[in-house]
Amino acid sequence: MFGLGKLQLLAISVIAGLVLTSGVYWKGRFDGISYERRKTLQTTINQLKERAETDAEISDMDIPELCGLLGGSVRDDGECE
Repeated sequence: MFGLGKLQLLAISVIAGLVLTSGVYWKGRFDGISYERRKTLQTTINQLKERAETDAEISDMDIPELCGLLGGSVRDDGECE
């Protein structure tokens, strides 16, 4: 077959197998890295959204509400202690 001996065909087959296997390995590795990056980015985005919502809630609170949320009490003069 093509003037190649059995040993040469075996060597070519082994090399081709290694090339294909390494290609599949690197594709999987890069896909995994890409997945982790997307996952980390999505987590960061979710945290920023939650933080913005919390900031908006706190900004809308008056002093007595904020004082109570922090575990304090409001004195008669309106100061939090």
